[in-house]
Amino acid sequence: MKFKLIIASGLFLSIFSGNLLAQDVEAGRLLYGVCSACHGPNGEGLQALNGPRIAGQQAWYTERQLQNFKSGARGSDPRDVYGQQMAPMAQTLTTDKAIKDVAAYIESLGG
Repeated sequence: MKFKLIIASGLFLSIFSGNLLAQDVEAGRLLYGVCSACHGPNGEGLQALNGPRIAGQQAWYTERQLQNFKSGARGSDPRDVYGQQMAPMAQTLTTDKAIKDVAAYIESLGG
């Protein structure tokens, strides 16, 4: 039983630490400059621009939404005015790593 627990713990840690290594919060901070125009410098959101609060949003969720904007799954309907504003901003993140990095930074902003 102890052996199985040790193996499971080691597997969890290797997966978790690998995920952390794949993301660069500092690089995400630099990329976030574009986002801050609508979401605020600390992710607090800017109501005047209809930019929602994103500080502390879980990275997996932010990654998914950015990918949806990039692919056109979000922001392509002409009735989605705010989505149409967001879609070109998502296009500035040209690689999957850039998306992961900015998502990690947003999560690090706390909630």
